[in-house]
Amino acid sequence: MNQPPSTARERIRLVATNPMRISGLQGVYGDPCGIDLVPVSVAEGLCLNKEPIVLIDAGSVSPLFEVLSRFRTSCPRAQIIVIGTDADDTYIECVIAAGAKGFLTATAPPEEFKQAIENVRDGSIWAPRKVLSRLIGRRSSDRNPAATDGTAGVQLTPRESEVLKLLIGGQGNREIGEHLGIDPTTVKAHLGRIMRKAGVGNRIELTMFALHRRPAEPQDRSGSGPSH
Repeated sequence: MNQPPSTARERIRLVATNPMRISGLQGVYGDPCGIDLVPVSVAEGLCLNKEPIVLIDAGSVSPLFEVLSRFRTSCPRAQIIVIGTDADDTYIECVIAAGAKGFLTATAPPEEFKQAIENVRDGSIWAPRKVLSRLIGRRSSDRNPAATDGTAGVQLTPRESEVLKLLIGGQGNREIGEHLGIDPTTVKAHLGRIMRKAGVGNRIELTMFALHRRPAEPQDRSGSGPSH
């Protein structure tokens, strides 16, 4: 009798030094998410420039902001997600501004942990919406104070509007595709067209665009006006 093929578990590096915290994070997020969290030191983590995702435990890595600065210099391609206990919005904003692509509290459920990884891998930032709104609003103001004035005039198709609403909700390409019954490649194509219409160059700027418009106003292909 043939045995079903085993599914390889994803391996993600966890920069942490406290054995109890390592064990706790592995227990809470490892098996429930089907992920092997592989602990590494800061020095080992700084050699992981080719790793798509690197987790940093703020509770056992200090000083955190110095470590983030070192990663930004030595591993500019690394997508860092910080796991911490301080849920203060200003602190989280500083973590993201220091180069992290995401922040999770140590009490986040496994489902949120997995969703954060997928979103960061897709090129988005994972943070509370209030924090994200402040960050991208500041970037917009620094670049062009009137940059968002024309966002409401961008016309989207009904499907593009659906994709954008799901993006605002924090879903990654795979989850958007599952929700709409399309494959992730098609989702990526839709996002590319929305970016071109909005005049933005990446998903972060697209999120900024989405937060400054009403995504429920798509262009009706029949020419009868916006659908609701």
